[in-house]
Amino acid sequence: MIEIPALVTTTWTALQPFLPIIAAKASEEVGKTAVAEIWTSIKKKFDTKETAKEALADLLKNPENGDAQGAFRIQLKKLLEEDSSFASDLASLLEKAGSDYNGQVIGDGALAMGTSAKSVGKGGLLIEGGMSGGTINTGESHIIYEDQKKKK
Repeated sequence: MIEIPALVTTTWTALQPFLPIIAAKASEEVGKTAVAEIWTSIKKKFDTKETAKEALADLLKNPENGDAQGAFRIQLKKLLEEDSSFASDLASLLEKAGSDYNGQVIGDGALAMGTSAKSVGKGGLLIEGGMSGGTINTGESHIIYEDQKKKK
C-alpha cells in the first residue's frame, strides 16, 4: 500500500528546487531533468480539477509563498487519495528518478543541488581554478597563501 503523506513529501522534495524554473516557464530546463516526467504527470492531473488547477496556478505565480506551497501539497494529497492509479504512477516516476536530488542541511550548512552545483557552508570558502599569491579574507581572519609565506 502506498503511504500518501510520504508520497506527497517525496514529490514536494523532488519538485521544490525546480519551482522557480517551472514558474519562469523554462520548460526546456526542466525537460533536462529527471523531474520532467513527474511534473508532466502532476500538471496533467491538476488540470482535471478546478481547485487543484487554481492551487497550481497560485504556486507558479509565487513559488516562494508558503501558503501557495501548502495549498499545492493539500491538493496533491487529495488527488493521490482519490486516485490510486495516479498515486502508483507517481510513486513509480519518483523511484525512476532515483535519488538525484536528495540532501539534508544540518545547522548552518549549505546545500547545492544539480549538475555542477557548488555549495559552501557558514564560514566556508570556495576557490576554483587555483590561486597564486595574495590574501584571502574570510571575514574572520586572514589566510596567506603558502607561496607567500615561503618568500617572507
